[in-house]
Amino acid sequence: MLALIVALSLEPIPDRWNRVIAGITSAGTILALVVFADGLLISWMRRAAIRFPVLGQSYGLMTGFARGLVFGLGVLMFLESAGISIGPLLATLGIGSLAIALALQETLKNTLSGFFVVIDKPLMVGDYVKLSTGQEGWLTDLGWRSSKFRMMNNNAVVVPNSQLVDAILTNLRASDGALNVEVDLNVAAGPDLQLIEDVTRESASAAMKSVNGDGAEFEPSVYFQSANASGLGLAVLLRVGDSAAIEKVRHEFFKRVAEGYRQKDIKLA
Repeated sequence: MLALIVALSLEPIPDRWNRVIAGITSAGTILALVVFADGLLISWMRRAAIRFPVLGQSYGLMTGFARGLVFGLGVLMFLESAGISIGPLLATLGIGSLAIALALQETLKNTLSGFFVVIDKPLMVGDYVKLSTGQEGWLTDLGWRSSKFRMMNNNAVVVPNSQLVDAILTNLRASDGALNVEVDLNVAAGPDLQLIEDVTRESASAAMKSVNGDGAEFEPSVYFQSANASGLGLAVLLRVGDSAAIEKVRHEFFKRVAEGYRQKDIKLA
């Protein structure tokens, strides 16, 4: 900057004023663009915070970072228009950014994963999810770095967002809003297969009606999945309208199917 002032002082007055006017015009144009981009960014961030609740939780941090980036680009544009080389500055910034990225590698990975989860929406707050560890619970909080699940025993499990993207998860919520609950059974071979299916279906239907109410239109599904010397494997699909009823419908189903099997002399394997 000092060299630029000295060079201007040595030039003829008309040329000096032309360069001053050109510099002021360039600075004004860049400032107007920066202010316009900043206003546009703030407006978009406000609408995005309403649309994506997770963004609202860190609105100030994300807005400050984005605005700093816009003003930083504006400063670089001004320096370039003033004839000051920004190559060394960009090289320094690049090395510094690389060092920061390496130090915050896991944090950045989880943050980007959280961004993808918010945009792609494979999970939403309130969904009942079966994790890759076998644990089941409700998604109560979807953050930028990690997400929180509440288990049936009310324990909170914190899962890094990168695992939500990389791992295979089971979202028990169906497209119509109902929740699917699969129960596996093994029965001893011997009785008629149709009798086993009928008793199992009746028990499942009674359990679902006791939880969802008689007016519910959900119907259970019963499938034979395997057969071996020790018995038959069944998969029973129960459906509930509320995630809070998942454990209750399992409980009611096991009571009813055990009694139904006892009456029809069907043995569990």
